[in-house]
Amino acid sequence: MNHKDKILKYLKKNNGIITTQYCREEGIPTIYLTRLVEENILTRIDRGIYISKGGDYDEHYFFQYKFKRTVFSYETALYLQGLTDKIPQVMEVSVPYSYKINNVPNNVKLYYVKNEIADMGAIEVKTIYQNKARAYNIERIICDLIQNKNNIDPETYAKTIREYASSKYSDINKLFLYAQKMGVAEKVRTTMEVIYE
Repeated sequence: MNHKDKILKYLKKNNGIITTQYCREEGIPTIYLTRLVEENILTRIDRGIYISKGGDYDEHYFFQYKFKRTVFSYETALYLQGLTDKIPQVMEVSVPYSYKINNVPNNVKLYYVKNEIADMGAIEVKTIYQNKARAYNIERIICDLIQNKNNIDPETYAKTIREYASSKYSDINKLFLYAQKMGVAEKVRTTMEVIYE
C-alpha cells in the first residue's frame, strides 16, 4: 500500500481527520498531506491538522490537539460527558499557570489554575465525533462550580450538584480529597450538607 492509500484508509476510519504527528509516527512523509491539499482532498485546519471534505469538524479535538495542556472544564466538561443537555456557548478550559496560550480563540474561556492541581481529576472522554479529549471528572467539576459559584449559571449549578448528590456513582471521598487540595473543603462540605438534608 502506498503512502497516499494509507492516508486515505486512515481518514475513513478516523472521521476524516489526520495529523502530521500520525504521519510521522507511521513513516509517511508529510509532503503527501500537502499534495492532498493541492488535490482538494484535504483541507488544512491548523498547523499539523487536516480534514477531508466529508470529515467531521471537531472543534474540541482540534483545540486540544493544538493546546495539549488544556483540560475541558465546567459546562464543557459536563457536556462532553453527557451530564447536561445544555450546549455550551463557549469552550471552557482550564490550564496551568505555567502554560501560556497566545491568540485565544473567541469561543474559548480560559481558567488558569495552580500547576499542582491542573491535572487533578482529568480523564479521557470522547467528543461528539468520538475523538479523544481530556476533561475533568464530575468531582473536580463540582469543586470548580462551588469555588466559582458567583460566575456560574444558577440553574446549571443547582442541577449539577443535586444530580451528583443523588447519583449512585458519586464518590464523596474523592470529592473531599479534591476540595481539600483546592482549598474549598469547607465550602464543599457546607454545600453538600444542605443538599443531603
